[in-house]
Amino acid sequence: MVKIKNVDLKKIDDDTKKELQYVFKTTPVLVFENQELTPEDHLNVCRYFDREFKTDSWNPFITTQIPNVPQIAVRGKGNTNLFGLDNAPISITKSFKYNRLWHQDVVGVKDKLPTVVSSIYMLKVPNHGGATLFSSLENAYENIPIHERHHYDEMQCLYSPLLGLNAEIDHTGYGRLDRFWEKHITKEIEENMNTQPLVVYSSKDTTKKTLMLTPNKLYKFINHSPLESHDLMRYIMKHYVLTKDNVGALDYNEKDLVIFNNRRVMHTGTPTAEYDERFLTILFLATTCPYIPIS
Repeated sequence: MVKIKNVDLKKIDDDTKKELQYVFKTTPVLVFENQELTPEDHLNVCRYFDREFKTDSWNPFITTQIPNVPQIAVRGKGNTNLFGLDNAPISITKSFKYNRLWHQDVVGVKDKLPTVVSSIYMLKVPNHGGATLFSSLENAYENIPIHERHHYDEMQCLYSPLLGLNAEIDHTGYGRLDRFWEKHITKEIEENMNTQPLVVYSSKDTTKKTLMLTPNKLYKFINHSPLESHDLMRYIMKHYVLTKDNVGALDYNEKDLVIFNNRRVMHTGTPTAEYDERFLTILFLATTCPYIPIS
């Protein structure tokens, strides 16, 4: 994570863009301080960092999508009248309300590539709480003993976004409590399941392997039972991902813009029950950039 000061992202020249694109290749979480941005500006700035972006909207928070920039939604706590929304309630699931929920955006979603660029723009900070935590998934892979990596290299994850909607997560932020695999698997649930590799190269121009994992949507690892899979997932999270030196916390100031490489980090926010009113916008930039399976 790096903080970048004294840069107005609306007024940068091509040379500065190239410098920032280079920094984004070296450091997956960029924090730009004191940015005055409209939603249109926010979208345009994020497009600097993924040359293979799509104009589609992949934002799942439909009820608070900004009407003229549907790639962006208002999030936080309370009701919002921002950006053309009319007293729209910001819905919060139990898993986000009471627990941290470690995840990657759009991982496990059928027919969609995980975003390269995800972004948060802070509009109003709470009096306390509200931090975002990041963990490097490239470092997590390198934390695996080298003689054991081949085992993880070959693993495939079967995800169920529909079963992930009502995930019950324990205090760790990654351990599922509900035995969701015992539920009747309907045709709709089965058709929305998706298989993705656990270990990938995040793009065609990198030499570092990274884990690709979102615990709340994981149904199982292929060739493992769901119960075995969640034991193994918790082991991976505890021993490789959330290690002492691999988690950083970002406390926001108003007008902070965070742009992060969603394929190289996992993130979570403070449980919403821990803070008072706050507002931010969140952007998922659709992409055609493929991740590269290592096999």
